[in-house]
Amino acid sequence: MKNILRAFFLLLFLASIMGKDLNEKELIFVYNAKSGIYNELLDFAHKIISPETYECNLCAITYGTFKMEKRWSRYVQSLPLKSIFTYKDEISKNNLPNVNLPSILLREHNDLIELLTAREINDLNNFDQLIRVLDKRLEEYGMKTEKSKRVNLSDEEWQKKLTPEEYHILREKGTERPFTGEYDKFYEEGIYKCAGCDTELFTSDTKYNSGCGWPAFYESMPGKIEEIEDNSFGMTRIEITCENCGGHLGHVFNDGPKPTGIRYCVNSASLDFKPEDKK
Repeated sequence: MKNILRAFFLLLFLASIMGKDLNEKELIFVYNAKSGIYNELLDFAHKIISPETYECNLCAITYGTFKMEKRWSRYVQSLPLKSIFTYKDEISKNNLPNVNLPSILLREHNDLIELLTAREINDLNNFDQLIRVLDKRLEEYGMKTEKSKRVNLSDEEWQKKLTPEEYHILREKGTERPFTGEYDKFYEEGIYKCAGCDTELFTSDTKYNSGCGWPAFYESMPGKIEEIEDNSFGMTRIEITCENCGGHLGHVFNDGPKPTGIRYCVNSASLDFKPEDKK
């Protein structure tokens, strides 16, 4: 009887190990940069002084000045497989193939597949393009990504959907001239939605006259706004985008009124207004 029980538990153990090996998949992001704090500081200086010669587009897209972008972190955490981040000086230690960098690899059944090559990554212009391409490639290998309700359209599709002004602001991060926007001095009761995807972003109750020349709100609707570090034009600001479609809305500042002390400075052309139903 003891021998039978031992054999039974041994079979269970082997089955669990085999099942784990068969099902375990890892996504490996290999940055074209060196590890360590000293090299991070060099990278920071390189991105500021000479961004056009910076060699890691994967770093440029997924990292801000000092840390990983929140959108990227949340996306990686939502993936249905383990993610590993490594650097070019760690390739040998991690038994990775000698490929051009940056690269995104898939480890499956002890095999390594290059999901995105250096050329493909370097051809990407922004975060949305990276997510769209990576989602598609993962689905080709039978993995369903958790896209939630996020809108992912091509540049051509956005151009057809939006007016030229909306496209310039939402997709090209443009800014309308101050005091010219439709909603700057507009105070009707209702909901302000994203002009790109109709996601509800702000309520009229939180809108106020800041005098800055653009619509201002001291609070957004929960979970609807994404904040991204913006170092363009020699300044350090916080860009705000629509969580659902990634459309550029404006910037957020810490000079707003109580109770939040926050000012969401938003382009009118990035918004649509839905009047309150008074019935």
